[in-house]
Amino acid sequence: MKIALAFPELSKHNINHFLNILENQQNRLDLLVFPEGFETIKSNNMITPENIQDHDEVKQISKYYTEICKRFNISIILGIQVDYGNVSINGQGNDQYCIIFDCKGNNKFCYHKHSTSRFNAFFDNNWSIESNFIVFGLNNKKIGVSICHDSYISLIPRVLKKKGAEIWVNISYQNVRPKTWESVLHTRSIENEFLSICTLHRNSNESNPQKEPYAFSESGKIRLKDIETNAYLSEIEFDNRTGKIYYFDSDNLYVDSQKEPQIRELTNSTEKLSIQLDEDENVTVKNTNNNYIIKKLNIKDFIYSPEKNWEVCLDNLNQTVLFLVLINNNKEWGTYRKKILSTIKGRIIEFSTLFIFIDNSQKNIYLAAYRSSNYKDTRIFFPEKFPIVIDERYIKGLESTYKISLTDPRSRGNNRNIYFERIKQIIEFLQK
Repeated sequence: MKIALAFPELSKHNINHFLNILENQQNRLDLLVFPEGFETIKSNNMITPENIQDHDEVKQISKYYTEICKRFNISIILGIQVDYGNVSINGQGNDQYCIIFDCKGNNKFCYHKHSTSRFNAFFDNNWSIESNFIVFGLNNKKIGVSICHDSYISLIPRVLKKKGAEIWVNISYQNVRPKTWESVLHTRSIENEFLSICTLHRNSNESNPQKEPYAFSESGKIRLKDIETNAYLSEIEFDNRTGKIYYFDSDNLYVDSQKEPQIRELTNSTEKLSIQLDEDENVTVKNTNNNYIIKKLNIKDFIYSPEKNWEVCLDNLNQTVLFLVLINNNKEWGTYRKKILSTIKGRIIEFSTLFIFIDNSQKNIYLAAYRSSNYKDTRIFFPEKFPIVIDERYIKGLESTYKISLTDPRSRGNNRNIYFERIKQIIEFLQK
């Protein structure tokens, strides 16, 4: 199946620009994905999320894209935003949705964003696992969708995987940090054993303009081609990349293998936290006023079951969980080492905590990793023995992830418990 990603310059390339490309290309596409907020509805009044598909402008947009799908015999994933006049890079000033149309123009599903949106799906009164996470069939593949920072919540693509998704499409807005986003996308591919896809805008007026859309398999980054010239995206100069449609064949992938993450040293400004082995051979935290708790996790759960990390963290909401990932022996470390190094950045971004990979004796340490600066990088190192010294400033715990969904004004007061109740439902669903 040929999947294509539109890569517009923000506020420059509209649908007509991309229709001209489709008109002139000979390469038959099965699915075309547009970014978050590609189409905009402006409103001074709140549009109830539960009734978004009944809104007149949404109906008009849907009708227009229905005709496009029929005309080109192509399925489309489309990002639509409700602009309340306070648009921000992280999306908190507006509301975000995406609609899926099949090649016959049928509206298959409208997805409401679960994070960094003015109104988040977790707080919709009609939210359910059944209706909010739908996997739809296209040709011989099954596809699930989400939006932008939803990628930080590993539970969402995990639900889609359990429902049969072989491809996960996570449309995004603009100017995400490439190292962060690539790490998360690749982690999601490995833990769910599916393809992960993300397209977005570039905003050249910002200091970190986006370079490209992304697609990942378990093996690494998928090489995308320009639909018009068949040139690889990596061969196109940075300034000439926008306004194009890039594609790949899901049945015939070309993948660039990932480089191992760079080992980082502590800086002079480090606020040191010491992790030690006490006389009773228990791992303990020293020299801190913060409330930490150490929990054990086996290596397969670390890689393939992030919901177990969530469960542990949510059971200890008043503490920051530090994880000891237990490994049986050197042979097992060798078996999983590559996957660990490919997933660890995504894990750190999601849980903002420390992971220590250690053998069952709790003496021999294979690797330690934690986030070394806010959303920017991960410090990975290979300590020979205890104590392990880390920078305490960036150990925030799971709160750093779940707070992106508590920005919804409906989460005020005790209503924030709705979020945790629904997260618990997801975890229970995944553990059935």
